[in-house]
Amino acid sequence: MLSFAMMSYSRALLPLLLAAILGLGAGDGLAQSSARRSAQAVPATPDEAIVQARHAAARGDRARFELAAAQAAGHPLSGYLDYWRLRLRLSEPSASGRDSRSGSDGGADADIRAFIERQPDSLVADLLRRDWMLDLGRRGAWKIFDEQYAQWILRDDTAVHCRGWQGAAARGGALPREAEDTLFKPRDQGEACGALIEALARDGTLTPADLRRLLRVSLEANAPTSIRRVGTLLELPASELDAALERPAVALRTASSPEIALIAAVRLARQDPERAVAALEDARMLGATDRSFALSQAAAHAMRRLMPQALQWTRQSLDAQVSDETLDWLARAALRDSDWRTLHAVIEKMSLANRREPAWVYWHARAHQALGRPEQAQAALRSIAGQFHFYGQLAAEELGQLTVTPPSAPRPTDEEFAAPARNPGFARALKFYELGLRFEGNREWNYQLRGMDDRQLLAAAHWACRKSVLDRCVNTADRTRQEHDFSLRFVTPFLEQLQPAARERELDPAWVYGLIRQESRFIMNVRSSANAQGLMQIIPPTARWIARKLGVTDFRLEDLNTIETNLSFGTFYLKNVLDDLDGSPVLASAGYNAGPNRPRSWRNTLPGKVEGAVFAEIIPFTETRDYVKNVLSNATFYAALLSGEPQSLKRRLGSVAPSSSAGRADLP
Repeated sequence: MLSFAMMSYSRALLPLLLAAILGLGAGDGLAQSSARRSAQAVPATPDEAIVQARHAAARGDRARFELAAAQAAGHPLSGYLDYWRLRLRLSEPSASGRDSRSGSDGGADADIRAFIERQPDSLVADLLRRDWMLDLGRRGAWKIFDEQYAQWILRDDTAVHCRGWQGAAARGGALPREAEDTLFKPRDQGEACGALIEALARDGTLTPADLRRLLRVSLEANAPTSIRRVGTLLELPASELDAALERPAVALRTASSPEIALIAAVRLARQDPERAVAALEDARMLGATDRSFALSQAAAHAMRRLMPQALQWTRQSLDAQVSDETLDWLARAALRDSDWRTLHAVIEKMSLANRREPAWVYWHARAHQALGRPEQAQAALRSIAGQFHFYGQLAAEELGQLTVTPPSAPRPTDEEFAAPARNPGFARALKFYELGLRFEGNREWNYQLRGMDDRQLLAAAHWACRKSVLDRCVNTADRTRQEHDFSLRFVTPFLEQLQPAARERELDPAWVYGLIRQESRFIMNVRSSANAQGLMQIIPPTARWIARKLGVTDFRLEDLNTIETNLSFGTFYLKNVLDDLDGSPVLASAGYNAGPNRPRSWRNTLPGKVEGAVFAEIIPFTETRDYVKNVLSNATFYAALLSGEPQSLKRRLGSVAPSSSAGRADLP
């Protein structure tokens, strides 16, 4: 348990406490009535108090937070209360001391510093340090910021880095390469990075050419706020900038500058690629460089829509200076049509880091093969073959090696097992899971994994499995580098229920396991933002459709949280999707994630039959693309684990071709 000082209140004093928080007078009948209503909402248990305090802090409701916090003293997670309380103070206008710009602490600064110093290596200290640094950066309190930045462990927030670079630049320091890579990546700049850009533009560090480059990446990211910011720095007329963003077809014809014309052309390309390409012919203000850039955006957006013109426009814009994000889509346009020469040319234009991504290593190798360069192809394939992911498996198959599971590392010793049991961070994570606060639990768990070697990771994974926290078991075992245990990476719980359910629907149990591993990581009570529930993440409308089809007249949504019902309903639906999509596991996996109508329409944009791996890579939804690759990779490992025999991912992927089948109208 973290050791923090906590205030303790008796239940009898809670109404008075609430009145004091809300500033109620003794004679204020209405206010006292409000206080009584709030007092009636006092949590019944310390567990409920922690949950209510967390939600109140997230809403910025200080009164309800203190009410709940008073009931949670002594709770195993009570250390989080001071963290949440200080975060609330940071959001208050008067939180910081008036001398903080000069570097001396005051107000919330002193309390935050004391909090961090009491437990310097804890997660909550580093989380609060991150929030504090954002506040310090906004205030320009660079002395305090710098000392905290040097101690920051997580290093996981771009906004904090941008504030740090802003402070360094304000003192005449040079920007590191990391700053340039961050600023010139397609993304919404946000407040902190936007402030850095404005500061660098004011002092001349960013030249007009740099600002035009920033404009292009902001357009690639489709980030209107960032586009407006850079447009203002380029002194573009506000009315024309608005018109280019909101009425691009008209603005492209009337643009008074190349920048306005470029903004309008790219915005139009996002809305209607074909119309944008036609309009580029008459865009007088666009030079060759900007025209090529705009055409590349039309090609990328056409590929996102799987339009047949995407490849032609890709070929015409190969000289465009664009980001890796655009090049990914241009590569997919070439891949869909098996244009290996264009695919090779696009991959060669990617940054070194992007070329090293397994997807592009594999397809670069395939392009080398198709173009008669076997030595380069073999070298690329060997660089990723045997890695435990979709493209590592495919690369190994190209070299003649099927998927097998590696030898299991020795089980942890009793001494190794004892370490996670003693870890207070793991204990806090388990308590968060018990309360249904999965985000906080995962954050605590993952923080404890920093710096662990393979033996420590395996011990933590085994311990998580013993505690029935299967998602942490899987995710922790996934992190090992040399010693592995695939019985932990690919757990097989409730095998006696899953195998009969899969056999009844004539489904491969390895595929069902692979899908569950991706859907829920075996968390029975997990619920998505779309209200998908249980192991196979079934949404309520689909569950009711399944219940009608199966004749289950007494079905209730809470039944989805039982293993038997979830497996029965999920496998029934998966079988229906599989049959509807011609027995293709690739299409059915995509249909399970995105709905069967989408892969049906995607396949009908194909120029002809393609490998299943090609179809998986060109899926236009990032979530579904990653989902399909992960599910089929998982299924192949599960098949190897369950059968003890080498497995072929390529055979499982098969091929995908256009189809005239209309599909089932009633399938949700």
